[in-house]
Amino acid sequence: MAKDKKKSSEEEAEGGKKKSKKMLLVVAMVVVVAIAGYGYMTLTKKKAAAAPGTPTTTVGGPIVDESSLTVNLRDGHYLQYTVGVQVNPGQSQTILTKDQAIVLDILNTQAQGMTEAELLLPGGPARLKADIIRAMDARWPGLVQAVYFEQFVMQ
Repeated sequence: MAKDKKKSSEEEAEGGKKKSKKMLLVVAMVVVVAIAGYGYMTLTKKKAAAAPGTPTTTVGGPIVDESSLTVNLRDGHYLQYTVGVQVNPGQSQTILTKDQAIVLDILNTQAQGMTEAELLLPGGPARLKADIIRAMDARWPGLVQAVYFEQFVMQ
């Protein structure tokens, strides 16, 4: 009987060691997954978006990001878009930030003159870009090099 008690206590101790090894393995796996997740999030983290009106430098002149705009199109649909206006090299972007109300009016007016069908055609967004550049050139000749759409959603 004493041997049976001794055997059962040895089995319990052995079973406890197995459980503690399993628990240690589970904790180690959780730690590894947490470290891998943190590393992935850190490496794939995007830079914070620049505030509207803040110039960004690229090849050519700086790009001035405008706020997100929502415009009613001519046919009753609407367009929500965000624009980056690139200034020609050697030109100052301060005009665009100082006269932001005029810039926004030009952007809104040009977009409101189009329909959803026109924008869905191949080259539709490119036509809107060309219209925006032409209107800005009428106001500030030689200032704008290019227009970029960062967001472009129609409904």
